[in-house]
Amino acid sequence: MKAITFLGAGKAFETAYVFEDGQEYTAPYFGVALSQHYPDLEMRVLVTPEAKEKHWQRFQEMVGDAAELEAIDIQGGHTEEELWDIFETVIEVVEKGEQVIFDITHGFRSLPFLSFLAAAYLRVVEEIELVAVLYGNFEARDQSVTPNRAPVIDLTPFVGLLDWMVAADRFVRFGDAHDLAERLRASKPDYRQQQHDPGQRRIAKTLSDTAKALDSVSSALRLIRPNDAIIASDKLQTDLTDATQGIQSFARPFQPLSRRVISEYAPLAANQEIYSSDLTVALDRERRLVYWYLDRRQYVQAMAVAREWIVTWALAHLGYSDQFDKEARGQIERAMGAQIQKRSGKAGYDSRPDPTIKVDLTDVPQLKTAIDLYSALGNTRNDLLHAGKRRAPQPANRMEKQIIKLCNRLDELPLLGDLGNK
Repeated sequence: MKAITFLGAGKAFETAYVFEDGQEYTAPYFGVALSQHYPDLEMRVLVTPEAKEKHWQRFQEMVGDAAELEAIDIQGGHTEEELWDIFETVIEVVEKGEQVIFDITHGFRSLPFLSFLAAAYLRVVEEIELVAVLYGNFEARDQSVTPNRAPVIDLTPFVGLLDWMVAADRFVRFGDAHDLAERLRASKPDYRQQQHDPGQRRIAKTLSDTAKALDSVSSALRLIRPNDAIIASDKLQTDLTDATQGIQSFARPFQPLSRRVISEYAPLAANQEIYSSDLTVALDRERRLVYWYLDRRQYVQAMAVAREWIVTWALAHLGYSDQFDKEARGQIERAMGAQIQKRSGKAGYDSRPDPTIKVDLTDVPQLKTAIDLYSALGNTRNDLLHAGKRRAPQPANRMEKQIIKLCNRLDELPLLGDLGNK
């Protein structure tokens, strides 16, 4: 196991450092206590020329054979360039996949902050196992005894805040809550706590249920399953409410995010019974979903839902109540396709009625707008899904504008309050 520590140039005071497990070691340098608490460490000691001259010899003698020592020369961090050099030095002394302890006790000026960033960076880039980020809190020492006793604080959970930040950024920008779900799972009470406390078991379950709901919504949105996304968004509201206590106790960084999650997904939510039986509700939620995708520049998903939305819209105006009626949807698609062919005026078009088409679109309001939009959405969607492998495909920059324009035209097709049944 490797430890990254600093040796400062200031005066060293004999101090009893008390670790969280109750173990106590007295030394003028926290690094000495660290070497005694964790046997067989490989210690990389970052030291400025001034600190090396004042303390390095004594530090080596006090550590002795307890750890393998290596001094790493650094500058004082007075300029941005020196800080970058220190950051890169820390990165270079750590190998991929190593177990690492960071000690920031004697870090000077901004070096503790730099160590935090280096620890977070190495976790992701070099996949290190971060054992601990330790701080011997000399300022909070008990001065009523000699030597003074200073608590050792493990700051590792605060490095985890950066994981929450990454997860939050992914959610805010893309609506992808998978990383948030993983953070929630990692935050729940451990198995040992659950074994001895029914309350902890209940909290763990609510956090697990919320994480599962977040995963369900994210997967449904990514894989263009509006039905699942809308119903899962509704369930998520309940799960978040149930998990309030667990979030406050075990996942505090998620508290402000939970409000953002609700505000993002609540407009899409509808319970399964209403969504399946009321086409007005279904059309309203799915149109919101199209705009949700547009806001996050997920254009393929927006196009796919928008085209199917028009079929459902026509289905509703024809008096059907089941949006999942495959035969009816197929009939409407064929009828619209026939209208598009008729309007195209292409040579060879057979104007005779197709006896296999059983639906009549004549009484559908704003039929021309619906057919034009259905045709344009279909062409643009095909251009997208063929990945530009056609003659004269739409350039990417124009495609984006076209998609936004077409999807926003869904507002031209109003919803009905009472559609009736058929």
